[in-house]
Amino acid sequence: MFRHSIALAACVLSVGAGLAVAQAPKPAQPAQTAQPRSGETYLWHGELVSVDAKGILTVRARVLGDVATEVGRFNAGDRVLLTWSGLDIHAGAVRRVTKYEPGQQILDFFALPVELASRDIQNDTMSFRVRVPEAAVGAIKGMKPGGWVTVTTRHRPKGDADVIVAVTGYVKSQT
Repeated sequence: MFRHSIALAACVLSVGAGLAVAQAPKPAQPAQTAQPRSGETYLWHGELVSVDAKGILTVRARVLGDVATEVGRFNAGDRVLLTWSGLDIHAGAVRRVTKYEPGQQILDFFALPVELASRDIQNDTMSFRVRVPEAAVGAIKGMKPGGWVTVTTRHRPKGDADVIVAVTGYVKSQT
């Protein structure tokens, strides 16, 4: 009987300890950055080269690292997928250039399908073309080449038609 009492007490203590541990407050988890959801947008800036009446914007943007080597594998006029360095809603510079096939699923949040305008990398920049919505052409039509534009682009666009949301002249923040 004494052995059963000790065994029962041991079981009760084990179950009680397990419940206490399970109900104890959990240590704080490290903060995780919110991942953008598909369909949201991000901003990038580039130097205006030209915009035509059909809504084709040619722009020069900054590049990082070995992008010059990657661009050298393509010819002007080739469809490529630019991947920007970026965080949340801001893209900084092109960090990768790969081949793009129309209809290809875009998995990266900061990827942008474009036409390569020039394979020359000058002063850590490259030139490319992208179609902009008709409504956006008016906002930049009067701009002169060399001015800077801010482009709002969809994360993970579904195709070429829904890539660019808006284009405006670059306005330096007052803060």
